[in-house]
Amino acid sequence: MAGLMRQLAVLGVLAGAGYGGWILWQDARPAAQEAAQRARSAPGVVVSEVALGSVERSVSAVGVATPVQSVRLAPAASGRVVERAVSGGETVEAGEVVLKLDEETQAAALQDAVAELSRASNAFDRSRTLQEQGRIAQTAYETAAADLATAEAALAQARKALADRTLRAPFGGIVGFLDVDAGAMVASGDAIGTLDDISALDVDFNVPERFFGEVQNGATIRATTEIFRGETFTGFVTAIDRRIDTVSRSFKARARVPNPGLRIPAGAFMRVTLVLEARDGVIAPEEAVAPEGGRSYVYVVTPEDRAERREVRLGQRLPGRVEVLEGLSPGERVVVRGVQKARDGAPVEVIGVEPPETSAPPTSGSGAIGDAAPAVGGAREPA
Repeated sequence: MAGLMRQLAVLGVLAGAGYGGWILWQDARPAAQEAAQRARSAPGVVVSEVALGSVERSVSAVGVATPVQSVRLAPAASGRVVERAVSGGETVEAGEVVLKLDEETQAAALQDAVAELSRASNAFDRSRTLQEQGRIAQTAYETAAADLATAEAALAQARKALADRTLRAPFGGIVGFLDVDAGAMVASGDAIGTLDDISALDVDFNVPERFFGEVQNGATIRATTEIFRGETFTGFVTAIDRRIDTVSRSFKARARVPNPGLRIPAGAFMRVTLVLEARDGVIAPEEAVAPEGGRSYVYVVTPEDRAERREVRLGQRLPGRVEVLEGLSPGERVVVRGVQKARDGAPVEVIGVEPPETSAPPTSGSGAIGDAAPAVGGAREPA
């Protein structure tokens, strides 16, 4: 009998434990089902991080690159070419020989001038000694002095005439193709080639008159050319024309662009972005912004992966990006894909992250002269 009672007690304990487990499982089921349902219903979204970046107001224009120094090479005398020291396209240093003319006559004239100067110098020395001794008249001494001065001037002229038979580079640069060959006759002043200093380039461009008070010497410009696609060359404004064109209602500005390696040739067509103002600002992807009723909203993804609908105030615009004046802080995540699926306060599943873009893009420009464009890194100015 006692054994039977123990068996019944064990069975009772087991039954109670089983019933308690069933009750706990029943209580946990709704919570688990709710969590699974929430996971299944959370829409997938792609986010991007809000970042601090450069915000610009700028003006787009076009211009042509010109050398900082450029001359047409021409001999200072007439004669026959005996030597062409360069063929064209070479880099030369200041003073380097470009062309030589025949110089036999001038060399002989120089020898005569040297001899005449020696004679006049000796005569002057004798006259000065005699004059000091009082043995010649003052007029004789003055004549000897005049003869010496004349001989010195004649020697200087002879040296210059001989030097003029050699054409030298007035400054360092690149010599263009020469139009003469050895044996050809040339006249004084005939242009036979060009010399360009393209260590830096000047670019002149037109700016609408409404920006006249904002353009300053030293302002930054970015320039691009079809020659080197994808590259941006940075320069600065060096001069501003003080006259407004009455037809185009624009004024000229000049910028200097360094040209290391002499890569950009003279005459290259350049697209220019003139930076009027640059500052730091909060930058967000433009696709994250949803306009509604004259206002703008974004969905911010919280650390708990919930969507928070937030109103923002926008500033400068650029295709793909926008400045946010109020409503966002750097480091926050905003929905850029799946915006239509997000709901305020509802969970979301982050399925991708796009890196923030904050640097100014290479400027290609629009090609329109005086095209105004305040920008985040170079966008157009709203009308």
